Amino acid sequence: MLIAPEGDSRRRRHAHTECVLKARSRGELVLRDEWLRAQPKPPSLWRRLLRRA
Repeated sequence: MLIAPEGDSRRRRHAHTECVLKARSRGELVLRDEWLRAQPKPPSLWRRLLRRA
């Protein structure tokens, strides 16, 4: 499996499937989608416009 720590593709590396599954079960390795959902979302256009007013 190819893994990229913290979404940084420059630090990508290969790992054994069994090792990845064990790390996932221990909560030490998150999927890209899980990592993206945890990132703060920028304010919407509407909120940015209201802030200016």
